[in-house]
Amino acid sequence: MNEKDEKRCEAEMPELRLNRALHRCGHYLHRCDTHPRQAAVLRLLKERGTLSQREVQENLGIRPGSASELISKLEDRGMLKRERDKADKRKIMLSLTAKGIEFNPTLTDEMLAERYKSLSADEMQTLIALLEKLLESPSFGGDEK
Repeated sequence: MNEKDEKRCEAEMPELRLNRALHRCGHYLHRCDTHPRQAAVLRLLKERGTLSQREVQENLGIRPGSASELISKLEDRGMLKRERDKADKRKIMLSLTAKGIEFNPTLTDEMLAERYKSLSADEMQTLIALLEKLLESPSFGGDEK
């Protein structure tokens, strides 16, 4: 579809434009923010240094599959690296990369204020209400009322 057809389609179907905008926002937030469990892994490694995957899993009280998924995502983002333990090849050891050490997984109040400064307080409240309404709808996995 060329640009002219896309614009006509968006004009005729605002749902398409909305979906694209939500997708772009979601992509931005996914790329920039760290999921709370990912942040917990980063904090734990910052506090304790190199740990085995099992130690991370046990310290955070998460299942092996969940730990593996979190660690893979952080590894893909260049935040940590996995290496086999030299003494016990069955163990996978985790350590932070330079990027992981530098990363601050906490969004401060100032960071949030900066992110949303283009919206007035009323606009934020309206956007929150609209997004919550969407999330409650069956098409987004919410319950039908």
